[in-house]
Amino acid sequence: MKLIVFIIVLFLMFFKTFAFVSYGLCIDHGSWLKDFKFSQEGVAEIKLMQPYAILDNPNLNPCCLQQGVMIIEKYEIYKDDGSTDPTFAFTDGRTWVNGYNGDNILQNDDCDRGGFKCDQLYEGDFEYTRRDNFDGSKLTLGENLIVKIITYAHCFYGTETNCYGSCKISFQSRYSVKDNNLTLSN
Repeated sequence: MKLIVFIIVLFLMFFKTFAFVSYGLCIDHGSWLKDFKFSQEGVAEIKLMQPYAILDNPNLNPCCLQQGVMIIEKYEIYKDDGSTDPTFAFTDGRTWVNGYNGDNILQNDDCDRGGFKCDQLYEGDFEYTRRDNFDGSKLTLGENLIVKIITYAHCFYGTETNCYGSCKISFQSRYSVKDNNLTLSN
């Protein structure tokens, strides 16, 4: 009996350690797509913009939120032919990005420490650009595609990782490489 209780407690501790909560507030705390292109054959480039940091707000719990996309999930490209399996999957599960990791995000108890200043926290880029390589031979020029990605922003750690902003972005694109020069849209 003691062994069963021990196993249950151990399971709950392990589960809580890797727990994750997202509130799905895409409008106020979420991201938006600024640009997507195939910058050269076999290279997909996505640029995401995220909410700015919120620093030292006494009405906010927690007291501040860091800027930029923090986590992405299910970044995939599908052929627009009814396929349910992605042709390319660039992330496996949730992935920290933009310089963030579990050690440099706001800890909820940071706000209670005397002398803590929000500007001491790491800040990722407001505009986050990611380039991923893929096997271009699996696509033909002009082919219609669907690109999907889930983004998370304004994350902090309490007893679990909490993210105020999460957005499911899905859009159509065409596989087209006009030139090999990277030109980012404004």
